[in-house]
Amino acid sequence: MTVPADAPAPALADRLAIVDTAVAYATALDTRDWPMFESLFTPDAVWEYLAGGERHVGPDQIAGRIRPTIDHLDGTQHVMTNHVVTLDGDTARHTCYYLAQHLKDGKRFLAAGRYEDELRRVEGRWLIAGRVLIGTWAEGDPGILQPAP
Repeated sequence: MTVPADAPAPALADRLAIVDTAVAYATALDTRDWPMFESLFTPDAVWEYLAGGERHVGPDQIAGRIRPTIDHLDGTQHVMTNHVVTLDGDTARHTCYYLAQHLKDGKRFLAAGRYEDELRRVEGRWLIAGRVLIGTWAEGDPGILQPAP
């Protein structure tokens, strides 16, 4: 069920916990907290970037893909909005919009799109079991995402 504003308290608590997991993803990226980042995924989680035709499985592979594009930057800011949560017992679907800003040496790359997530409740925590990134637009210099050789 999509969680309406007048849902019972347990459903609202689950919705908040799921949105908190999504927001923690952005916080982990922007603070470069890779242990926290990896802790947000199930061991078999799948992360897909449709525009790049990429698919990575497991927290190590996912972090291994993202970390090199983030660590060398001067700063990032990932903002998420328009969260929609649909609960089904111990599984859930979540979608939201993202706006991701990346800065390096006075250059900027801005990307926007949406995340489509599948989550599972594991030992009382909502974890990302699948995340699909669907880009809708970008501007600036995507070359700054490549680390220097």
